[in-house]
Amino acid sequence: MRDLRQPCRALWQTLRHNWPWKLAALAVALIVFFGVRRSISYTQTLTLSVDAETAEGAQALTSLSPGVVRVTFRGSETAIRQLSMPGSAPPRVHLSLEQPPPGASTMKVRVSRGDVDCDDGLRVVALEPTELEATFDSREARVFAVDEPVVIGAPAYGLVQVTLVPKTVEVIGSGALLKEIDPAERLSTSLLDVSNRPASFQTTLRVMPPGNRGDWTLRPDTVRAEVRIVREDATRTFLDVPVRVMQSATGRRYRPDAATVEVTAWGASRELESIDPAGVVALVGERPGDEPCEPLIVLPCSNRVSRVEITPPRVRLLPETEKETP
Repeated sequence: MRDLRQPCRALWQTLRHNWPWKLAALAVALIVFFGVRRSISYTQTLTLSVDAETAEGAQALTSLSPGVVRVTFRGSETAIRQLSMPGSAPPRVHLSLEQPPPGASTMKVRVSRGDVDCDDGLRVVALEPTELEATFDSREARVFAVDEPVVIGAPAYGLVQVTLVPKTVEVIGSGALLKEIDPAERLSTSLLDVSNRPASFQTTLRVMPPGNRGDWTLRPDTVRAEVRIVREDATRTFLDVPVRVMQSATGRRYRPDAATVEVTAWGASRELESIDPAGVVALVGERPGDEPCEPLIVLPCSNRVSRVEITPPRVRLLPETEKETP
């Protein structure tokens, strides 16, 4: 049998060697240990609201029950004091929820310590309750008519006629929110620019969701706009248009046998209505043999008309010394 007396005697001698220094080192280690433990053993319990989000296009979350949890934090004295300092960002409880099973509107949700966002100097030591009940709103669909787009600019000529394809769009979203929308409401589209368009064309317009909110699904989310540029034969008559004689190359002076004429113009009503009557003038020039000529009608350069008709159609120039014949 092995004799253990020799090893025990050696261990006892080792412990007795420089025992005052060893005892002092143990005392220092205990002081440091309890000092560090005391500095990180501060705790505080807060009642925090629970934030939750669902995936885009998923069923809308209507409520969480209960909506708050009690969280106990542990950390240093400075970190714990920071929780109650004005202006500091409080910890938050954030959940990313999955969809409930098909046909269900509620489901149980577990809250873990990892769902609590807090500073690095804090750790969560207790959480209550750990299970919440989430209630979801059912998703419903409704068909809305699409309104005529707002047209900006003016084509090179004529009128603009727009046909949308399709004329209706299916809107999918929260059933509770859909019930708040008037079924007769029409959806708007992006703007339609026809500036200086000389011919008919097609383009794609984006459909705006109800209330311009982003939590709706639209099928389809765009419509095709078939834009036709058509001529318009609106008319406007200008009475008592003054006749002006252009300067003669021979230097002879003339006067027209009709001081005024009547001018009828055809074109787009928008263009015709914008013509200032004071800017309309009939110009005549000298002709060989003093034959009557058709006046040249001058309209403001910013306006466009398709054609004009003059009454009387021709004007004769008379020398200023000659009297007008009946």
